[in-house]
Amino acid sequence: MPILVVWALLVIIGILAIYSVSIHESFTLTLTKVAAGVLAEPSNYFYFNKHIINIIVALGVALITYKIPLKFFKKYNHIIFVLAFIFQLLVFTGLGLSLQGAKGWLYLWFTTIQPSEFFKLAFVIFFAGWLVRKKHVLKTMRWYLAFLFIVGISSIVFLAIPDLGTLLVIIPLSFIMMRYGGGKLKHLALILIGCLGVGILVGMQFGYIRNRLESFVNPSADTTGKGISYQINQSLIAVGAGGIFGKWYGKGLQKFWYIPEAQSDFIFAAFSEEIGFFGNMVLLALYFFLAYKFIKRLPETKDEYAKNLGAGIISLIIIQMFVNIWVNVKLLPLTGLTLPFISAGWSALMVNIIELVLLYKIAYKNEKL
Repeated sequence: MPILVVWALLVIIGILAIYSVSIHESFTLTLTKVAAGVLAEPSNYFYFNKHIINIIVALGVALITYKIPLKFFKKYNHIIFVLAFIFQLLVFTGLGLSLQGAKGWLYLWFTTIQPSEFFKLAFVIFFAGWLVRKKHVLKTMRWYLAFLFIVGISSIVFLAIPDLGTLLVIIPLSFIMMRYGGGKLKHLALILIGCLGVGILVGMQFGYIRNRLESFVNPSADTTGKGISYQINQSLIAVGAGGIFGKWYGKGLQKFWYIPEAQSDFIFAAFSEEIGFFGNMVLLALYFFLAYKFIKRLPETKDEYAKNLGAGIISLIIIQMFVNIWVNVKLLPLTGLTLPFISAGWSALMVNIIELVLLYKIAYKNEKL
């Protein structure tokens, strides 16, 4: 099936990218673990080995997800959303971990989890059902007010964390799903403009978001040269250094200390130095082909919930792809968002594989809901 073939190619590219660009980050991290007595010796392949294990576990999760009928998600979409919402709120408890002013991680026993990855998928699962349930008030003021309430509550949580990356995904995602569900374009455009205005005003009250927006608009504001602007500048250097065909696999230099989080947030930039513009076009073509093949089959789906769910999931994947790449080339402020199927990080990878399985079931299984 084309969807599975594209997924396999994206995963292979991710494996190759992490093997190459995570060398320095792996060595630095394991060196600290050696000093702490956790490891016997440092390794250049800590993130690569971990990524392979995550893929194996994700395949097990894929099998479990495949066995769950779509009608389960349709029937319990509201419960799934509530559980994901509560899980997200745990970042405000003693389990929450902070990084650069944002409390977006949970420490559970032996690992860290990003609950926002699960929340985004749960949001799509719930919103798809909400659009079906509220069809009788389609395009009425009541419908739009309810929509604003759902998006508003979700946005408040991620503003409080604060998590700019999830906000940049949830907001356009909700408007795309509303449009697909029957919302009038002019009404949604007016609401979107209002939401953006309010969001910017409120977001600027948080130092974490304000610093990222200011460094995006005015990079020279970072007088130290080692702050937020440093990441963006090094990212641009890496992308530019790749040229048309890149420096070839394993030959990139920016992955050695210069680009922080080269294996996750900035994997696109770090790998761009090696695969160049041509390689990036191949990568983008895979994402667009995945979206094209699914959207082409979507009209064949009979169930309205499945259609909304599929449209939401493919939109979620493509939006996240755009946000990550645009951050890497300085078209958006820093967000901390990973590149779907490519970046290291087990939370994102686990959710990505669940999304892929759901897309496959919607497009090819034709289950009765």
